[in-house]
Amino acid sequence: MKKVFVIFGFLAAILATVLAVTPLSNIAIIPIIVAFVSGLMILYISKKEESKPKTIQYIFLLVIISLSLTIYKGLSSSTEIGDTEQLEQRDEENLEDSIDILDDIDIEE
Repeated sequence: MKKVFVIFGFLAAILATVLAVTPLSNIAIIPIIVAFVSGLMILYISKKEESKPKTIQYIFLLVIISLSLTIYKGLSSSTEIGDTEQLEQRDEENLEDSIDILDDIDIEE
């Protein structure tokens, strides 16, 4: 059972690290949580068997790296709004067109 959690934890931690580096860093939260939970399960099983915690350290190290990269990218990326004059002009034109269309409609009772 421990080997399954080790493999699952490593795969999730590596996937989280790869996703944290790419522009899809917001999706990296899911593998981070999976790797962290797997690490906790391995820690629980290791305490019962009294085995070496090296694999747990590697999984938690990858989780910390990917979490820090994800947080950094989330805080440092800012969306810049460009020139909005064209959008405002288009909205005004659409409003004028809509008013003209509504004026042309005859409502009969």
